[in-house]
Amino acid sequence: MINLFENLDVESADFLRSQLFANMKIPSVVIHDNGFLPKEVDSPVKFYCKVTDKNSPLYFDRLTVPKFYRITATAQNAQVYDLHQKRADIVFTAADNTRLVKEVRWLDDQGNLNWIDHYNREGRLFAKTYVTNGQEVVRKYFDNENKEVITQYLLAGDVFLHLEDQELHFASLVEFVQFFLKERKYNLDHIFYNTLNQSMLVSLGIKENGTDTLFWHEKLNDDLPGNMKYLAANKTRTKHVVFQNYADWQNWKDRLPKSDNLDFRFLGMIYPHPRGNKLRPEVVILTNSDQIEHLTEIVESMPNITFHVAAITEMSDKLLSFNKYNNVQLYPNATPKRIRQLYQECDIYLDVNHGNEIMDAVRGAFEQNMLIMGFTNTIHNPNFIDPENVFELNEVDKMANKIRSALESTDKMRELVDKQRLSAGDTTIEKYHRAFEDITNE
Repeated sequence: MINLFENLDVESADFLRSQLFANMKIPSVVIHDNGFLPKEVDSPVKFYCKVTDKNSPLYFDRLTVPKFYRITATAQNAQVYDLHQKRADIVFTAADNTRLVKEVRWLDDQGNLNWIDHYNREGRLFAKTYVTNGQEVVRKYFDNENKEVITQYLLAGDVFLHLEDQELHFASLVEFVQFFLKERKYNLDHIFYNTLNQSMLVSLGIKENGTDTLFWHEKLNDDLPGNMKYLAANKTRTKHVVFQNYADWQNWKDRLPKSDNLDFRFLGMIYPHPRGNKLRPEVVILTNSDQIEHLTEIVESMPNITFHVAAITEMSDKLLSFNKYNNVQLYPNATPKRIRQLYQECDIYLDVNHGNEIMDAVRGAFEQNMLIMGFTNTIHNPNFIDPENVFELNEVDKMANKIRSALESTDKMRELVDKQRLSAGDTTIEKYHRAFEDITNE
């Protein structure tokens, strides 16, 4: 039994974390290793390149660049310059002011992408991607001694594995992953996968008997994906499709195809909730710009509520001018510690800032059982917001009335937060265990 993830994206990490909360220790493998996989998650790159965890990630100003080159940086990204010519863009692991290097995207004299250096959690250059005419064509992975171990031809699909005593060729990444799973001697009686691309193809190519499950988190449009229809119409190892998006499940559960090969069901995620909502009239807004939708109207319509506006950067004069309001507290250059304190002290989060979301603000508010509201043009993570708490731009009064109503009644606040958790597919450890027992025992 294994988890097989194509990438360790947010949804895959949530799926893995839900299993850990439920004390389910299932081995996990990621096909595309970005260099920052948790220690307990395996990958072909980790195994064949003998990746360790001896060092720390690379801080941006420790990046080695040619003599006389200079690095400029903000909280979100950095650049490498030769005098006035930009030579590279530096991509950080997160936009949280930690400024740890994930990629360096080197440019040619015309400013076109030339190649990408990939750094891992050890701060080591572990892969290079070569670019031709704007297309990524070859990716090479290296061991701790900078020896090339894996070569992947991204357009043709071929993969070469360079071992000490032999060189192996695989016609596709899928074949390479299947070889890796067998060499690692993973128990393949049941594969849990969550994409309809390469992880599904790996499942289809496994010759051993087994029963696999697709955990589907991607949002559906007007039709089911073709590969999901294929699974329903054909006898394969995949016997179950588990929807993880509650809204899609509600929309599709009565319209799914009847199939002798596949059954459909729903199971959400287990999210941590270290505290309950305390009905305090304290609102937090995180932003990295002064573009906050209807901030003046919001503040003036609720004078008895305190608004804590925090940014991890400097604030403009426009935003600093809100100091004139007695019910506004501003926090320029807020540290992660200060923001964590605000999340403990406030019970409502307004997702009303334009621009990028910082520090997974909405998710953090959700896990703290804060009531979350926003506007249709500002919300960053709708998975964690009840659709009824997303307002049109001309509905500031409606938003304010709902906030006041929630703060007046414990029952009302509990109802709204419970509905918010339901919309996010929040589930319990008990339901999680029952679902996995049903799947694996059938």
